[in-house]
Amino acid sequence: MTMQEFVAALLSFFLIEPLQAEMSERFGKRASPEAVAGVAACIREATPVLIRQASEDPWQTATHVFGIWSGMTPPEDILARTTPGCARAIEVVRSSATQSSRV
Repeated sequence: MTMQEFVAALLSFFLIEPLQAEMSERFGKRASPEAVAGVAACIREATPVLIRQASEDPWQTATHVFGIWSGMTPPEDILARTTPGCARAIEVVRSSATQSSRV
């Protein structure tokens, strides 16, 4: 296993999987399936970016992990800052969840 594969595995366990779980828990039942699919695509798009960031700036990655695990940072905030398409996907899922909760 190369160092990059090791970092990718750690990042997947400590950041990507918690991101996916938190997003599913927070928006999965209240948002439209299309909005949830958009966020899932966003997470797939963000994964290589997050892996690259982890190798370039491990301190920032550790801060993200701690923020998500402690509940201090909403995971969607990290996704929205990671890749261009994520900000829009997050906006759509939030809007969809808000509309569903009013019904």
